[in-house]
Amino acid sequence: MARPVHRPGAGNASAGEKYAEDTHHHESERERLYSLLGDLPPRNRPIQAEKVAEERRDAYTLEVLMLDLNGIEPVPAYFTRPHDAPEPAPAVLYNHAHGGDYMLGKDEFLRGRGAILNPPYAEALARRGICGLCIDTWNFGERRGRTESELFKELLWRGRCCGA
Repeated sequence: MARPVHRPGAGNASAGEKYAEDTHHHESERERLYSLLGDLPPRNRPIQAEKVAEERRDAYTLEVLMLDLNGIEPVPAYFTRPHDAPEPAPAVLYNHAHGGDYMLGKDEFLRGRGAILNPPYAEALARRGICGLCIDTWNFGERRGRTESELFKELLWRGRCCGA
């Protein structure tokens, strides 16, 4: 819940002055929040993508990608594109569930999970003309192999957080 911010003299400020004051306040809060996240990759760092494979399926074409999002480790991803998608096409970034199933990861997007949706999201989105992107988040799918505690300690040691 946001707490009210007291600004002396705000009642006498013009709309333009109040807008400038609010903008400055939001920028300083954003800077403070970013500083609390630790040592993040530079925001202007180029993101790299390599297409590893491509496969035509019933409702979409699947692109298997390897992304460089953070400069720490490669990030496996799936991109699905409906066969007759317009260009440019709308897209959804799908974040797979946790559910304690560290093996599943991004495969949930293609195969589904009983508790979530049938048909799987990749197919449901494609049938609506929408592209989809899903990555293996830290510790899931192809990025598994260490416990959450081990990953957290490793990133904490480096002064980083669990971004992509």
